[in-house]
Amino acid sequence: MNRIKCYFTLALAVTFWCSAFVVSKIALDDLPPITLCTCRFLIAFCVLYPFVRNRGFRLGLLFRRQSFLFGISGTGSNLVLLTIGLTACSAGMSSIAHGLFPVFMVFFGYIMLKERMNRFKWVSVIFSLIGVAVACAGNVDLEGTKAWGVGLVILSVFTWAFYSVFVKKHSAELSGWILTEVTFGTAFLACLPLAIIECIYVGNVSFPEPMSWVSILYLSIFSSIIGIGLWNIGVKEVSPAVSGVYFNLTPAIGLAIAVIAGEGCSWMQVVGCALIVIGVLAGSKGDMLEAAEEQKNQKQD
Repeated sequence: MNRIKCYFTLALAVTFWCSAFVVSKIALDDLPPITLCTCRFLIAFCVLYPFVRNRGFRLGLLFRRQSFLFGISGTGSNLVLLTIGLTACSAGMSSIAHGLFPVFMVFFGYIMLKERMNRFKWVSVIFSLIGVAVACAGNVDLEGTKAWGVGLVILSVFTWAFYSVFVKKHSAELSGWILTEVTFGTAFLACLPLAIIECIYVGNVSFPEPMSWVSILYLSIFSSIIGIGLWNIGVKEVSPAVSGVYFNLTPAIGLAIAVIAGEGCSWMQVVGCALIVIGVLAGSKGDMLEAAEEQKNQKQD
């Protein structure tokens, strides 16, 4: 895939995730967190199935050991930990916690892939981290935020970083959309027993209101199928450090949407988002230089 298309794919995936924090809060009014995630996985799996069935997907793929690692380490653990964490973590604090994603990507990229970090990548990671902190610092609502909630959100970011690098290394034989379907199926199978236990423990789980169903469908189709599917396609082609920086576009895209909707913004948000964009451009430049160098070495060989 063309490098520019990869960058666009990653940015588009993050765009669909931007509203997930707020939408999840709505759905959590009627469903406990693990049950909500399980519903998302099932709906996403069923909706995507007709599109991947004729592209090589078979149900038997769900029962491979590596497939369960995809589902549990990535989509399953990430969304379950994030959804539980959001019950005790504000959207602003969650955005700051997600700013750690490039750091985790650099760590796993080095451990699993021995990724080299050129100066452009270091600049991109540093600018991205500072940008997220500045953009969110002036708009952090600590009401209802607890340490364990923030901890679970950070842990969810950690597991998503592990998954993103893991699939880059081990899923070469699967297309991005088949990989996405595999993660939904295995995540559903892993979470179903936990959801049943949760419903028994919580008791009196009511049937979701219409608005909650709209939220669940949005999370299943846009945030899950389209968002995760595009991410799986892009992350397989781009270095971990760069894809991590693109993940941090969340505050910048959120601010752009707010401005288009007629809302105001602070100078700290503008400065922070500008730093994030600089980080993204620097990371993309470093990734393109690295790709050009690899092509040059291949031609010489």
